[in-house]
Amino acid sequence: MKIGIFDSGIGGLTVFKEISKALPSFEIVYLGDTARLPYGIKSKRTIDHYSIKNIDFLKSLDCEIIVIACNTASSYSARLLKKKYKIPIFDVISSGVTAALRLNPKNLGVIGTNSTISSESYIRTIKRKNPKVKVHSKACPIFVPIIEQGLVNQKYYDKIIYENLKFFTNKKIDSLILGCTHYPLIKKNIQSCVGGDVVLIDSASEVAGSLREHLLKHHGNEFKKPDKKRSIFLTDKSEYFQSVVGKIFRKLDFKIKLVDLK
Repeated sequence: MKIGIFDSGIGGLTVFKEISKALPSFEIVYLGDTARLPYGIKSKRTIDHYSIKNIDFLKSLDCEIIVIACNTASSYSARLLKKKYKIPIFDVISSGVTAALRLNPKNLGVIGTNSTISSESYIRTIKRKNPKVKVHSKACPIFVPIIEQGLVNQKYYDKIIYENLKFFTNKKIDSLILGCTHYPLIKKNIQSCVGGDVVLIDSASEVAGSLREHLLKHHGNEFKKPDKKRSIFLTDKSEYFQSVVGKIFRKLDFKIKLVDLK
């Protein structure tokens, strides 16, 4: 059984790592569409087209299950993709919302990039499942460059993180969805800003849990097999991305392969 994961860039490697830990006996392929990022500034039509190309590539490698690790693609294209392909498709938004609502929150916070927050995809998904929950969302676009430049441990960046999150100070949130695949990498910083009583919902670990639950139910025999291969593909492999991968995924020892998606 081979699992395919795609993201617009390298942030989805947080999802790749969580799934790799949860499912060592499954072969896993990651595709980062780094040549065409950022997805967030593009139209739904374009994101749909890119997402279809991504899945077609993963299917060409015999992937039988797909994980959409990109929040933008999850919000714009998940419904289309689940209708188009007759294979199980998981997305980070559905998994994150399901996990958050399991806690029966009264006030739920969501942080993400500008595109994810402005799309209101989290709000719509939450309200569809539980209209009584109050949702407070905040775009925190500065977090991604902080993480990619390896600046998290600088004291003044803690101040910047706090300034972005003080929006939630009087909202009395009981849980907070990390609506970007980069954000789990600064989970400790975020927790210290919002307080220890706020439960952080890490969509990377949640989608890994949802996937594991599905596979235990439908492919339980696969868990008894030895550890399987992992592969990482990017559509562009610049020196910048090599350096970022080195900074934020220091223990990632897989060779990155370049692929051209036409």
